Amino acid sequence: MKLYYGTGSCSLLVHIVLEELGIPFEAVRVDLEAGEHRGAAYRAINAKGKVPALVTPEGTLTECLAIVEWLADREGTGTLLAKPGTWARAKTMERMATLATEVHPLFNRFFHADDFAADGPAQAAVKARGAAKMSAWFAAQDAAFAGPWWSGAPSPDVTDFYFAVIARWGRWLDPPATRLPAI
Repeated sequence: MKLYYGTGSCSLLVHIVLEELGIPFEAVRVDLEAGEHRGAAYRAINAKGKVPALVTPEGTLTECLAIVEWLADREGTGTLLAKPGTWARAKTMERMATLATEVHPLFNRFFHADDFAADGPAQAAVKARGAAKMSAWFAAQDAAFAGPWWSGAPSPDVTDFYFAVIARWGRWLDPPATRLPAI
């Protein structure tokens, strides 16, 4: 397998899961700052022009959630992602969806305000609002943290790895998410 990733991006989640499952893979860095993901060569791998992309013998998968679910179902023992059809699986996917659809997009506003507004003052407002919402979310997570893992499980699952990636991005907030007592 070949993982196309970008430094600092959510592709870190896929990298962690590959490592945790002991799956051999080749990591190929896509230079996001240089715009390599927008070029024809990378778009031939992932037409969306985003990372991650996982090239497998069956074909290419994109989107972290799809890749992680496929890897865990194919190679996992049910510890990182519970078996399909179980309540534990549904709750894990609920947490994954929260991170992917509610929290992750806020960081897009923080890191890529120019995608949401054309002029400088509007971009600053988009970034500030995203930062405020993320800071409030991290404060609530910090207050609710009840165990060694964000999921509340005795051992980590895929949501804990995703949370770690997002908390890492939170180091740019004030206060930094990584400096909150429980996180």
